[in-house]
Amino acid sequence: MNKKKLEYLYLALRKLVLGSLRSFTKTYTKDDLSTSSIRKILVIRLDRIGDMVITTPIFRALKEKWHDAQITALTNPVNKNIIINNTFIDYILVYDRENMHKSFNSRLIFFRSIRERKFDLVVDPYLDYELKTSFITRFVGNRFRLGFEFAGREIFYNIRYNPNVFPVSTEKKHMIDYDLDLLTYIGIETQKRQPEIFLTADEKENAYKLLLKNGVNPENRIIGIHPGGHYESQRWPVKEFATVSDYLITRYGIKVVLFASRDEEQLMSEFRDYAVKTPIFLEDLSLREFMSTLSYCSLFLCNNSGPLHIATALNIPTVSTMGPTIPYHWWPYGKDHIVLRKDVDCSPCKNGICETHECMELITANDFLAAVEIQLDHLNMLPSDKQ
Repeated sequence: MNKKKLEYLYLALRKLVLGSLRSFTKTYTKDDLSTSSIRKILVIRLDRIGDMVITTPIFRALKEKWHDAQITALTNPVNKNIIINNTFIDYILVYDRENMHKSFNSRLIFFRSIRERKFDLVVDPYLDYELKTSFITRFVGNRFRLGFEFAGREIFYNIRYNPNVFPVSTEKKHMIDYDLDLLTYIGIETQKRQPEIFLTADEKENAYKLLLKNGVNPENRIIGIHPGGHYESQRWPVKEFATVSDYLITRYGIKVVLFASRDEEQLMSEFRDYAVKTPIFLEDLSLREFMSTLSYCSLFLCNNSGPLHIATALNIPTVSTMGPTIPYHWWPYGKDHIVLRKDVDCSPCKNGICETHECMELITANDFLAAVEIQLDHLNMLPSDKQ
């Protein structure tokens, strides 16, 4: 029996066992909330930066529903950077399980302190099989606990929404749409679905100076490239990104800025080995510095990962690749985005590592460059003699 069948069997059995306990939890509806005072709200998001980006419409919707409520986000040390300065969030709590909250005792103290804040509503927008955030929701939630029904996780919530994604999704919906559909179960309807990131004037000014220091005029057209991705299977071959960079520099003389996180040194080393022309390398930026600098780019080229969704929140047009990811869940949200994806039999597999990497290997540099030139033409970035 292969891994996927074992996973399905486990989740089906878990749903059966935990589902038998549903009747022991009193449930509520949006009508119950309409007659209740909601003064403190907690939203839990402990996974990756892309997940936090697509969660940002939730904060706006909650604040617009309950103007005077205090809205708190429970984050990790990395994804908290996405929501710093978010005008719809009052407090940010950081769960640092690798350092400050590494021991069981420190975690218990931390979550007890959250429970003592007596939140009226706890929202868990995590839509997958892991139980961690559902446990946390149940532990810290004093009154109303909102979450998705998924393989038994629902027993930890007392307001539940079944998105019909287990064992397979029955609707081709974006994750943002699932998140905001979840809010309809507490009486919130909103059409404002675009992700948001809030940068300060100081952050923008520092990014401006950083670009000038590296020989880039922020007033000119800039193309950003990020060849990384959280999972190996998400990454288009770095040599292909080098080919794209060389073409843009050689043919159009466009300033290309290559971004990399502090743990992507190997990726940058490979890029340098393949590239003939040298772009501007910015590879030791904090996440906030990256976002501030990215905001000056006219076009962003990348894989389907956190930086792609950051670009959508900053309203930057993109060209991106997509491999084993479920396309309709994680397509870049909004307009002016081109996605390159090959529809092979094994995709979407959601595997983090792939031996053949066929879905990404089939995307050629010519495919990517054709998409880039469509964007350049649309953005009026092509020199008149090149059109």
